[in-house]
Amino acid sequence: MLSGKTKAKTSRATLYLWIALVGGIMALPFYYMVITSFKTLEEVAQVPISLGLSEPTVKPYSLLLDGLAYGRFMWNSFIVATITTIGTLFFCSLAGYAFAKHDFKYKNIFFLFLLSTMLIPGSVLLVPGFLLMRDFGWLNSFLPLIVPGLTGAFGIFLARQFIEEIPNDLLDAARIDGCTDFQIYYKIILPLSKPLLATLGILTFLYNWNNFVAPLIYIFDESLFTLPLGLSLLQGRFYQAENIQMAGAALAIIPVLFLFLIFQKQIVKSLSSSGLKG
Repeated sequence: MLSGKTKAKTSRATLYLWIALVGGIMALPFYYMVITSFKTLEEVAQVPISLGLSEPTVKPYSLLLDGLAYGRFMWNSFIVATITTIGTLFFCSLAGYAFAKHDFKYKNIFFLFLLSTMLIPGSVLLVPGFLLMRDFGWLNSFLPLIVPGLTGAFGIFLARQFIEEIPNDLLDAARIDGCTDFQIYYKIILPLSKPLLATLGILTFLYNWNNFVAPLIYIFDESLFTLPLGLSLLQGRFYQAENIQMAGAALAIIPVLFLFLIFQKQIVKSLSSSGLKG
């Protein structure tokens, strides 16, 4: 008979083994993408497909950067994703603070109406959105990509749920000390909401970094293309050059991967906790 400690160790080892197996399966496509980006075209065309690397080369990357304005596309995506993320963090956390810690008339009705907008498919809003941006004169600019994304129902909902768990005693003490509502938001709510801000920031940045449909509709000038639109050009300019296409895809995930590595502790903390409990 196995003792309790032995059973616990065996169960934990089995769990870690399954986690490693699932993680390896999920990482396999990314590994293949990176490996292929360093292969020659002849090695890519070999049958059967090899997961190794016999003659590594950086030529696919040099051909990519020489044949496509990749740096400009990445910069355009960075500008759009960064501004949208900053706006989302500010407006969603501010609205979440209002819904969580303030009482005003019809608050619950407004919040339910806000949540109901999440049920509307995004495809339904494509044509009205295009006509609205045309009337505003915003077509072929970054404004249609930035302004509508400065806030969102999901971000407000996430912020409200997190901030609601912050003890009211902290806010009451700040009011006694003479803090205004905005000072409470800036000095108490935001510092205690770092896990929320990290998670919401990563999700917002990732969505806008990978957004393809909105730039496809609103952007016409190639110099304003974001990275997803730029990557779509690889199919035509580097036809059947899978190593160059993989090089473009590999470069595209670096900024998001970098941000995740920086904020991973805050993200895990946000997923494992709903805030502070009084």
